[in-house]
Amino acid sequence: MPPRDRGQVKRFVRNYVDSRRSIGEYFLPIVMLVLILTVIPIAYIQFLAIMLMYSCLLFSIIDGIILSRKLKKEVAARFPNEITKGIGMYGWLRSTQIRRLRAPSPQIKRGEKF
Repeated sequence: MPPRDRGQVKRFVRNYVDSRRSIGEYFLPIVMLVLILTVIPIAYIQFLAIMLMYSCLLFSIIDGIILSRKLKKEVAARFPNEITKGIGMYGWLRSTQIRRLRAPSPQIKRGEKF
């Protein structure tokens, strides 16, 4: 395991992220759908596809901000002597990856308590 993924705090963050659904993990498939829809020569469909992509991006950013704040608060409560710097970004970046492609691979199922 790489050094950036080691430790109790990082394991907690991975389990926290892996136990929930996130709109960010669906961003790449949505972008692929948008790419296909923008090839259709109807301006209205192209416009809706682009709006779908931007709204997904916006919701992903909002979800990332909320996730980051929750993670920092939870880590500070569970691990009072640990530094929380970078924890929010680590969790958000993991939440934007497709679940099957995450490294290290998820150890718990969605909705599972840990």
